[in-house]
Amino acid sequence: MQNPCGQCSKTFEIVGEDLEFYDKASPVLNNKKYSISPPTLCSDCRQQRRLAIRNERTLYKRKCSLCLKDMISIYFQDTVSPIYCQGCFWSDKWNALEYGQEINFQEPFFQQFQRLMEKVPRLGIVNKQAENSEYCNYSFANKNCYLTFGNHYEEDCLYGCYSTKNKNCVDYLWLYKSELCYECSFSKNCYGSIFLDHCENSQECLFSIDLKACKNCLFSQNLRHKQYYIFNQPYTKEEYFKKLTAYNLNNIEEFTKAKKFFYGDFRKKFPFKALYQTNCENCEGDNHQNSKNLRNCFASTNCQDCAYGYQMDETYNSMDISCSGYDRCELSYETAGCSGIYHCLFCDSCWNNNDLNYCQLCFSAKNCFGCIALNQKEYCILNKQYSKEEYEKLIPRIIEHMGKNKEWGEFFPASISPFGYNETVANEYFSLEVKQVSLSGFKWKIPDKKDYIPQKYQVPNNIFDVSETIVNEILACCDCKKSYRIIKQELVFYRNMKLPIPTKCPDCRHKDRINFSNPRKLWMRNCDKCKAVIQTTFSPKRSEIVYCEKCYLQEVY
Repeated sequence: MQNPCGQCSKTFEIVGEDLEFYDKASPVLNNKKYSISPPTLCSDCRQQRRLAIRNERTLYKRKCSLCLKDMISIYFQDTVSPIYCQGCFWSDKWNALEYGQEINFQEPFFQQFQRLMEKVPRLGIVNKQAENSEYCNYSFANKNCYLTFGNHYEEDCLYGCYSTKNKNCVDYLWLYKSELCYECSFSKNCYGSIFLDHCENSQECLFSIDLKACKNCLFSQNLRHKQYYIFNQPYTKEEYFKKLTAYNLNNIEEFTKAKKFFYGDFRKKFPFKALYQTNCENCEGDNHQNSKNLRNCFASTNCQDCAYGYQMDETYNSMDISCSGYDRCELSYETAGCSGIYHCLFCDSCWNNNDLNYCQLCFSAKNCFGCIALNQKEYCILNKQYSKEEYEKLIPRIIEHMGKNKEWGEFFPASISPFGYNETVANEYFSLEVKQVSLSGFKWKIPDKKDYIPQKYQVPNNIFDVSETIVNEILACCDCKKSYRIIKQELVFYRNMKLPIPTKCPDCRHKDRINFSNPRKLWMRNCDKCKAVIQTTFSPKRSEIVYCEKCYLQEVY
């Protein structure tokens, strides 16, 4: 079935497996199935719409709407909804059912849901069991961490994203069980390393890709169990360190040259694997581990029988999922930021629930429709309590009503997101200019001029010439001009690792890591060795050498 996307107008296909899933996931009430309508947007635009409701990195200082104490939040002070701190949100000082409202069959459902959003208190930030880690979001059990997002069980880490169990790492993405690492991505069990990509069990390596069990390697790729290698060539220990010293990487100008080369001409020297998958069977997409039967998915671990999923853990038999897992998710559709859910449709940031539809921030609930911030509740509609019989009688009417307004089967519209598009994850993967945002129905958060102060302090080129006073200075990003600071913990790290002070703000550094990672798209192209047709995240227009799995393994081993 070929369809034009209602947003980008590109033609997309709805295949038989999709239709089978919609039928399987469609809710059944009083022995009647209420079919999920096929999507009107392509998978990319559906993903963009889900991510436009998720703010991970944009933090504000504001007051809790209940206790009035200062807090860090993902919501700006002028947000219409009440915003509660962790203590108040989880307390018994308020009851989400007090905000319940009757369903109105003369008005579109999403308009009614938006009014509920404006009344019900929202959790200001998701940061549980934090110790000296107030500036973290979607985080759990972190200690002495600063500006890390989607990270868990970390200690003494800064500016990381989607990572677990690291210690004393800075500026990283998808890193696992590593220590003293800087600008490392999609890597695990590494130590004392700088600018690694898809590396494992490696130590004191720099500017390298796909190393396994290596030590002291520089500008190398696809090596296994090697030491003292530069450009994949062996050196003696003395020769290696002499050449490494000659690069003068503690100087900002020389370090910048090395980084530019690593992301530029270096990538043309050695072959890349078409897709990065580990212990996977019948999977499409990149960065998968221990998964089976995935269609057009990316960054999935321990997942099975899913399609159009992005950043999933422990997710099964689901479609159109973003940022899910940690606790098992199953038979769910069009959700974002959910964990431990079963048969949940069109939900945002709901944990440990089953049979929810169009809900946000609900916990340990079941059989709810259009609810916000409910905890251990059942048979609720728009935060109003009903009996089981009343609930099962009303839901079919609501679905039919939403169907008439072309709302049923669609995720929350961009217009009701509490965030500006430029505050959300959507802008990281689907970057838009201000004019494009308004045309697409999204909102835009106007930047605060106070966040853009011209830099007066001249940062020394060499890290050993940088004094303690830099922690009192305001720096300006060389890309976006936004102000940022160097904290004491960060300065100690740079000195220990002999790294220059970064010239970009944390957000632009994160943006670089996203942009230098392969896109969440698949292309067909030929293996550059055997010419077999392969599926890969490397566009045919790109200059990298890309091998099929067989040719790649022959090259490496």
